[in-house]
Amino acid sequence: MDMFAPVKSEKTDLDAVRRYAVSVIAQSEGEALQMRAVTLALLGGIMWRSAPGSTEMTQDEAGVKAILSTTLGGRHLTFSYDQNTEAIEMREGTTDGPVLHRFCNRTLIGDFERTFSALWR
Repeated sequence: MDMFAPVKSEKTDLDAVRRYAVSVIAQSEGEALQMRAVTLALLGGIMWRSAPGSTEMTQDEAGVKAILSTTLGGRHLTFSYDQNTEAIEMREGTTDGPVLHRFCNRTLIGDFERTFSALWR
């Protein structure tokens, strides 16, 4: 198999991640400039560890909040930006599931690697 042949799931996953990044960065624009870097680091972790073909971006019923769902380490997780806390919440299952981690402008770089490495085990 050609190493550079396009794989449909990767294109779908990448498009979902791109659309989510655009939405979250636009939503957090006036709140914290550092949220751009946090969003990009988080999405890098998702692309690194998510199951190919499992990532999709949807919106809440009001069409305001972007929700990224994916499978990491066999667990279905959702990510959504909460304007009240100015953080992206990682939840188990659905957006109503328990919060496993919050990523914000106070998140240290090492926290991203530790969080996603732990999910892979």
